[in-house]
Amino acid sequence: MRIHPMCPSCLLNRAYVESRFVTDDEDLIFKAVGEALKVLANRYFTRGINAHIATEMHRRVYEVLGVEDPYKMVKEKANRVAMENLPVIKAFVENQKDVFKSSAVASIIANTFDYGVMGHEVEDEDFLTFFIREFKRGLKIDDLDEIRELCRGKVCYLTDNCGEIVIDTLFMREIKKICERLTVVVRGKPIISDATLEDALAVGVDKIADEILTNGKGAIGIIEEELPNDTLERLERADVIIAKGMANYESLSESRFKPIAFLLKAKCLPVARDVGVDVGDMVAMLRR
Repeated sequence: MRIHPMCPSCLLNRAYVESRFVTDDEDLIFKAVGEALKVLANRYFTRGINAHIATEMHRRVYEVLGVEDPYKMVKEKANRVAMENLPVIKAFVENQKDVFKSSAVASIIANTFDYGVMGHEVEDEDFLTFFIREFKRGLKIDDLDEIRELCRGKVCYLTDNCGEIVIDTLFMREIKKICERLTVVVRGKPIISDATLEDALAVGVDKIADEILTNGKGAIGIIEEELPNDTLERLERADVIIAKGMANYESLSESRFKPIAFLLKAKCLPVARDVGVDVGDMVAMLRR
């Protein structure tokens, strides 16, 4: 998905917010936002992939701030909230008629743990109430029957946010019951509130998946040129790629990798329009 005219304002807001996370130095914040502006001014008219432009911008902001992980405390809170609610959500999911589908929907609801989208509020104070309400709403696009059949082969599962990855484990367990091999891919370095190898190990993904790989340098989503060879090979040979969240959609909606199951909550207008749904809708959409 290419950068949309609404994207720069959201990205600049994120640059400001993450700067505030780590410093009160107004001059440093001014410089960080200024560098973000330079990146956007340079890349906007290329009409490149939004997630790739965002990656370049955040890397520059982090460099200016001199901080590796501005979202560290936010990520810890998201994982804590999700872990606290996991037992109840797990029991709820397992009580449904189709546990594969219910666990998939649960993982999509957890895509709300996204602290980088302007105008999107993370429901982390009463997540369980939010979860039940969203579960009742259901999916706007539901290709889970087709996705399940593809999951009987080799699956490459691309994670997204902290907090979300906790609930993802429920869906991963269901996939593992039927697949040939489950490869989980996390960010190679901290970037925004996305899950890294450290987060995956902390929530027990290593006890479910056959292997955990990374996307290399920690891009937002996937930048093919940065992928380690083993990760690239898994993507190329997967019978299905499970791509969680908007960043993976942005970076892979025009990619050569197929088939891809995009599981996400549309949290902004550009992504919602590109997918063909309304803001707030949830989808499990297969593209072959």
